[in-house]
Amino acid sequence: MNLSVRNLKVLLSLMLALTVTSLFSLRVYAASEPKAPISEATGMQDCTGTLTVKSGNVKLNGNTAQTGATVMNGSIISTGDNGNVIIDLGALGKIELGHHTTVTVDCTTGTIHGRTTCGGKVRIEDRAGQVNVTVPKVETILPGKHETYDDPAEFTAPVGSSIMIECGSRKAGALLIGPGLLGLLALLGVGAAVAAGVAAGNGDTSSVGRPPVSGA
Repeated sequence: MNLSVRNLKVLLSLMLALTVTSLFSLRVYAASEPKAPISEATGMQDCTGTLTVKSGNVKLNGNTAQTGATVMNGSIISTGDNGNVIIDLGALGKIELGHHTTVTVDCTTGTIHGRTTCGGKVRIEDRAGQVNVTVPKVETILPGKHETYDDPAEFTAPVGSSIMIECGSRKAGALLIGPGLLGLLALLGVGAAVAAGVAAGNGDTSSVGRPPVSGA
């Protein structure tokens, strides 16, 4: 009888020890569980903003947009002929787009990040804050300054920045020469050359191939 009681006490003690050990192990495991990387948890921040269409045709992710349309991380904003739009990102800053300009916008760790799609030249003007260009070369544009790059261009800007972006090259007389206008001018030039050739071909060719007539 005493042996059975003793064995029962040993068994209960062993079960209690196993239970305590298991609970302690689970608690340690939970405390040491790896947390999500910063880039996943807090790296990509909310980039919510609104559009203010000033003129022309504006599209948001391929759809026609009106003033008040919501911009989010990864949004693609583009303008058409005479297009002009302001992307207001609240405290993060503002980006204004000129005509025939496309920009993809997102925000990381409190910084605006953008990538242009022009197919030619792109002009970036820093109106406030600071613009850090990373592609096609690394340089900083200071407030009141602007630079022109070969598209695509990528840039970052800190909180409170104001940026103006426009595809094309400015010429004398405030004429903005974009990819579409350049193509049209090229076609006009080819047409003019063809017309000149046709006109020359329709001239008098009766003397072609004849020997010169002597004065005698």
